[in-house]
Amino acid sequence: MSTIRTLGAALAVKGTPTPAYLAAAYYTSTNLATPGVVLAVASFSILNNIATVVLTPALPTNGVNGPNGFIPTPVWTPASATQEFNSLTGAPVNIQGVFPAPNGQKIVLWGFGTGTYFNGKTVTVIDNNPLTKSFRFYFTHANVTSTADATGLAAPIPKQSYRAIRFECGQSLGSDIIYLGDLNVSSTQYMAALSLSGQAAIMIAGDNLRAEEFFIDTSGTSASDVVQVSVIY
Repeated sequence: MSTIRTLGAALAVKGTPTPAYLAAAYYTSTNLATPGVVLAVASFSILNNIATVVLTPALPTNGVNGPNGFIPTPVWTPASATQEFNSLTGAPVNIQGVFPAPNGQKIVLWGFGTGTYFNGKTVTVIDNNPLTKSFRFYFTHANVTSTADATGLAAPIPKQSYRAIRFECGQSLGSDIIYLGDLNVSSTQYMAALSLSGQAAIMIAGDNLRAEEFFIDTSGTSASDVVQVSVIY
């Protein structure tokens, strides 16, 4: 028998494709043990095709690192045995606790108002520094000095995959429409259009579906333009 989990509502923002699964209410929890926490961006910079994103809260302190992961020396006392070992050896531990990290953790970026070139991108972490609340990744772009971006969001991608994913438009949608598709979703490029007067929900089934690849956009600007997201393991 399959297990069903309702993740809750994800807000659709007009003109800014939003990963519905990662933006759902379950993943906006402030509990950093949650596998796909959405974290607010404070600023970013780009130097020599390496981008640095500074967050408001840091990525989880168990580390989100690439194969050459940066492990800061603990500044708190006492440090855990794992932290102390890492500080001595430089061996990275990724967000799932795998030691050493075989690949960098994947992060989805969206909602940037200034650094719009980051929106919808899935990036691989080179290193993570919880002390400065920053992480770095390769990104081909001209150099950019430190720039504030209060609307940007970042979320580590969970490892789960699913048999089915269901998207249902919120009951307060009114006359607005929610579009569902890939990261290029818009009013003219979509797989499904959800509305209270038409199709209210869609379920996608398959093998090992990666839910973070489904994005939403909307025809309106209301804060009630939401999609309820459910998954079936």
